[in-house]
Amino acid sequence: MDFSDKRRQQFLGERQYLNALESFEEVVYGADGLVDNLRKDDDPPGWHKNLAHGIASERFDLLLMHYTGGDPIEPMRAELEQVVHAYEQYAPYLWKYLDDRNEPVFKFYSLDEYCQLMQLIGLCFLLHRRDLLPRLAALQDGLDAVGRVGEGTGGTDTLFEEFMAFGMGADVRYESDSIMAARPYEALFHALTETSMAASLRELDTFLRRWYKDLAGCGWHDAHKPDPKNGSQAGYYGYWSFEAGAAVILLGIDDDTSLHKYLYYPKDLVAWCRANAALGAPADEHSPRLRCLAGQPCPRTGYWFTPAAAGSRRHFDAGHTMPDLASSDGASGWATVWQWDEQQ
Repeated sequence: MDFSDKRRQQFLGERQYLNALESFEEVVYGADGLVDNLRKDDDPPGWHKNLAHGIASERFDLLLMHYTGGDPIEPMRAELEQVVHAYEQYAPYLWKYLDDRNEPVFKFYSLDEYCQLMQLIGLCFLLHRRDLLPRLAALQDGLDAVGRVGEGTGGTDTLFEEFMAFGMGADVRYESDSIMAARPYEALFHALTETSMAASLRELDTFLRRWYKDLAGCGWHDAHKPDPKNGSQAGYYGYWSFEAGAAVILLGIDDDTSLHKYLYYPKDLVAWCRANAALGAPADEHSPRLRCLAGQPCPRTGYWFTPAAAGSRRHFDAGHTMPDLASSDGASGWATVWQWDEQQ
């Protein structure tokens, strides 16, 4: 199939697509790339934090590029977990550098980061990877003072909590009455909370009509426009409101054709999600890939283990604070990540 026929947005050219794939390997894994430099001393302080964030950002951009370029969707399920894992690797560097375990990995007050968080949440639903939602929540919730805006603690943002309640259950999430990025996301929150499907569709239409315009402050905005000096499209990997697609699925809206007029509505992914509904059955809920960061409440009663220590398999009750087994000097740079043991 010709590339122009399989791509999902017309702004992406084949040369740019192929260059982006090659660039990812070189930037992340090449000689003197991000991974290579992460093995060196943290000099100046905070350098490791920036490198780890760069790895996570590159992985997210690569996933966007694969979807925009028309690649098959099924492999993106595993690719999404790699993105989340990369942010889990970044988090300890961020918390150590700031000396603040309550700092959210995605700042709610940053439009760029808020947008990306919502895209990741949307992908968790659309790719039937709800098992990744507790891991995203662990990056955001913090440990102290529920509801303190800016501390990254649970209850900071009502749209985030609404999505997490859909995916994890309202009984384990927080109450919130504020939204940190009202434009354009307030309409999306209304769509999720309306009492009729027709009203929800109207709110979704309002949200998508404003989505691109209201996100003009994001670094990727208008990145598809060629640089007049060299013709490059630096920073363009695709414009996608995955969170709108997730809302359609969560609300049980069968006819979403009225939203297809929006270029950034991921209609192919919504259709794939519906066609592969079996992937979202109880297997997701009890996935052995469920993980929990140390310091976070255990999301499910049962046996857990962590690669951070040999013979670590232990039984935890839901709500128990997961212990940190990482080295006391923090030399490894990684947090203890507990994993659900499929052998219960």
